[in-house]
Amino acid sequence: MPQQPTIEIRQATDADIPAIANIINEAWKAAYAGIIPQSYLDRMQVEKKEMRLREGLARVSHMRYFVLCEDGVPVGAASLHRARNDDMPDAAEFSFFYFLPSVWRKGYGSMLLDFLKRTSANAGFLRICCWVLEENLRAISFYESQGLLRDGKRQTETIEIPLEEVRCVGFLLKEPEPRKE
Repeated sequence: MPQQPTIEIRQATDADIPAIANIINEAWKAAYAGIIPQSYLDRMQVEKKEMRLREGLARVSHMRYFVLCEDGVPVGAASLHRARNDDMPDAAEFSFFYFLPSVWRKGYGSMLLDFLKRTSANAGFLRICCWVLEENLRAISFYESQGLLRDGKRQTETIEIPLEEVRCVGFLLKEPEPRKE
């Protein structure tokens, strides 16, 4: 019987940025084929994504990146920060949440999202949200299965062409405090 991989979720370090950039690019190429123009996907470069990730950390002081590692190797990555929309002052937001296609459907997404929910609740947030391309039905289905439902808010993201995004929002439950005997 094959041995189960060791899974670890941790805050990313600067040394993880190249792996995160690769995870995002590989996930985009698989998930967004047929949604985002192929010419854009073909031009994606890890070095450019690394630069944008570093800029995001520098620009948003409360931004954190996390990695899910399988046997010590990052295979998934997510961001976490205060929600950017004024109508969500009590919410945390993740602006990216991606995995290498080779580990899709292993349950890692649920693990990482549960981690983000706990981290957000422990920081005092009441909700967690993300924006997702409306045509990315796989992602919407996953988020809805995890309790993040479309709330009716929409925005347009232009990636060579205008693309509609929908917001998915979930309520966070505080972990009960341990009872003191």
